[in-house]
Amino acid sequence: MVKQKQMNYLKFLYASFMHPNREIAEIYEDFGLIEYKHMMWAMNDMVKNGVEFDMDIDSLRDLKSTSTKELNEKLISQIENSLKNENFNGIDDATIKRFKSDEEYMLSVLKTIKSDEKITAFDEHKTLKNIEITPEQADAFNFFLVGETFKEYELITIYSYLKAHINDNVEAVNCFADLASDSIYHLKRFAKYAAELGTLSFVRSIDKEKYQNVEMVQFLKENIEEEIGAEKECLILAEKIGNDDLSNFLLFISRQEVYHAELLERALSHLKK
Repeated sequence: MVKQKQMNYLKFLYASFMHPNREIAEIYEDFGLIEYKHMMWAMNDMVKNGVEFDMDIDSLRDLKSTSTKELNEKLISQIENSLKNENFNGIDDATIKRFKSDEEYMLSVLKTIKSDEKITAFDEHKTLKNIEITPEQADAFNFFLVGETFKEYELITIYSYLKAHINDNVEAVNCFADLASDSIYHLKRFAKYAAELGTLSFVRSIDKEKYQNVEMVQFLKENIEEEIGAEKECLILAEKIGNDDLSNFLLFISRQEVYHAELLERALSHLKK
């Protein structure tokens, strides 16, 4: 169940990055965020009911499309399969009803979408619509985007898993919820820039050891250092790129990394009590 919901939310989010029509992209993004909530509810129920799970994912490469019509057809198939094949072991009845109701609505909306446009998210043109950028700047920015997009997905996975497993500590849960929410936002921003450059790449599954059987205090300490390091990386790249618009974006991200370190400090203090 968790894997199914995880694939659903990722495919909708990536479809939103790929689609050139803003209105349709927003529909996909909304559905992706609903499926993320489904995943969290499934995880919470399974933890409560003593059912084990992992967060491995299959490759997303089958979502790659050359037209928006093809993309939408793949999403329809994804939800149809989800409605047919979901394993509800460990999931409460009320949660199951919500899943089915939401996905039946999603399917009805997807079937009304008639868009048939070219998708340019993978063609490597390396230009931005409203920002002038040199090939050297584009390469430096893209290198950053590829690494950071996967890093944010890794953090979403870890924070979501940990949040579901420490639900008796409200303060720490709230910190992990904020961190996961910010990581989702960062992933969206980074992936949207990559799609605009024509260099979008898909996230891949992460090792279970990254989130299962984690020594929580040590994990938090290490990630506080990583967030501080990420702040510095953003500042260095902002100076290297030398583009006012992109530098402003990177400075904004760097300040958020500082706050993430503060949230991790807060979670650490709550878990030590």
